[in-house]
Amino acid sequence: MNNENKLNFENMSYEEELVFGLKRWIKKGINYLNNRSMDEFFKDELSFDALCYTIIVISEIATKIKDIDSIKEKYEDINFDELSLLYSKALKEDNYNLSYIYDLVSKAFPYLLLLLNKSSN
Repeated sequence: MNNENKLNFENMSYEEELVFGLKRWIKKGINYLNNRSMDEFFKDELSFDALCYTIIVISEIATKIKDIDSIKEKYEDINFDELSLLYSKALKEDNYNLSYIYDLVSKAFPYLLLLLNKSSN
């Protein structure tokens, strides 16, 4: 990684770190899916487990963000309250909602990333 691409985390505010982390984990989720069909993806246990962890982390970040007015105002098109519920909607104990998870990562995550990047500019 060259110096231009390095991020200076020491100069980031708490709010910037949260948004950066949210973007990072959403990108990870999209990468784990890797444009595979639902059947192909769910047969790959390692990627599926990684995605489940990603959903947990995104829910935790959104839970922190939903109480920070400055972020909610900047990203007014994103419902952080709803985003904080991803874990409970997708991974209720061992009852995985597979179609919800697949739609979430294949459709909602790319759109969410677009909204986050649009508001960052």
